[in-house]
Amino acid sequence: MVLCRLHHQFLILLLNLTMTQRTLYMLIGPKGAGKTYVGTLVAQNTEIQFIRVESIWLALKPGENGWKKVEQAIDQAFESYPKVMIESLGAGEAFGQFRAALAEKYALKLIRIYAALDTCLYRVKHRNNAEHIPISDDKVEQYNQIAAAVTYDWDLEIDNNTPAPDQDILAAIQTLM
Repeated sequence: MVLCRLHHQFLILLLNLTMTQRTLYMLIGPKGAGKTYVGTLVAQNTEIQFIRVESIWLALKPGENGWKKVEQAIDQAFESYPKVMIESLGAGEAFGQFRAALAEKYALKLIRIYAALDTCLYRVKHRNNAEHIPISDDKVEQYNQIAAAVTYDWDLEIDNNTPAPDQDILAAIQTLM
């Protein structure tokens, strides 16, 4: 009985060590807030691997589960990298289930990227939409209102209205590493 309890405690300790070694950073915020920019910047300047989630959604075949595909991409990235970053609006019941499933496997760091919604809409209208899911301005406004209302226990918040200087973004991310 004592041996079994020690074995169980050892497995929990091992699981916790594995989780702390594998950190998933989630950039959450409205479309146009700068999540893709921040993720790309971080990937170019740190050991964190950035996964563009929208490209996975754009490549889906009929009947495929988008969240499952994203989770598979994350799992695959963790085979080569101890730290991975993704982007998301962070809203909806499906996202909540997705986040909960990931929290069972990885240490999560939730990063809020925000800007004024009119600034976000302007950026969406003027960016290269070949790299993003195409949606109407009305839908952008609708989704962004939902995304802006999302609240979590944030590990970090980045005000990207201006936008934030690269060195400030990197210094803020560094505090989580």
